[in-house]
Amino acid sequence: MAKRLRALGVKGILVRAAELGYITEVRCGMPQCFCPEELGGAGYFAPRTNQWNDWEATLEHYPIAKLDGGRRTVDNAVLAHRLCNKLDHFVRHGLSVEKDLERIRRAREAAAGS
Repeated sequence: MAKRLRALGVKGILVRAAELGYITEVRCGMPQCFCPEELGGAGYFAPRTNQWNDWEATLEHYPIAKLDGGRRTVDNAVLAHRLCNKLDHFVRHGLSVEKDLERIRRAREAAAGS
């Protein structure tokens, strides 16, 4: 797993968590993954570049959320898509997700058209 994460440009805690067996698959670990199946769904991650990508790998603090004092440690790390991580936070806190859902719709259409 660590090798696959490194190939995507991932560094730090996520790679270390994979090396130690805390992350056992390259798959979005959020309660709801929003990555379109047309792109590859929960198992798809875009390589990291200089610009943020909705589908690149990010760390989600779990089981203890960062807002609840969760630390950035290997045993409190879940692999997530950048946008899925954001949407989970927004949904849990009652914030609007309409703009992001529109981005997902466009991504789905673009992937289906290619």
